[in-house]
Amino acid sequence: MLSRHGSSNIFKRLLMAALLASVFFLSAGTITYLAVRGRTVEVPNVVGKSKEAAREELDDAGLRMDVKSSAYNDKAPANTISDQSPSAGTTVKTGQIVRVSLSLGAPSPTPRGN
Repeated sequence: MLSRHGSSNIFKRLLMAALLASVFFLSAGTITYLAVRGRTVEVPNVVGKSKEAAREELDDAGLRMDVKSSAYNDKAPANTISDQSPSAGTTVKTGQIVRVSLSLGAPSPTPRGN
């Protein structure tokens, strides 16, 4: 038979094990939540920048760039970003893709027939 002192020791050990298990699971849950949630950033404005400068700025913010289209645009110089989505100032999670349109510059005038 266990003495009163012996059962007290077992109770203390079980209590300590339960406390340590609780701390472990609480910590693991917090880390998992933060990893899934991620850090948020504000999307920088890359409209008007070169493709390379836009990619570098988005990389620095923890975002990825995808060129969704290239089109002639008489308001944006050739090889600059003419549009972006999500728009500048939007708060997003790091790692998100920012889709951009690349300007090919103003269209060449088409010769008219005589």
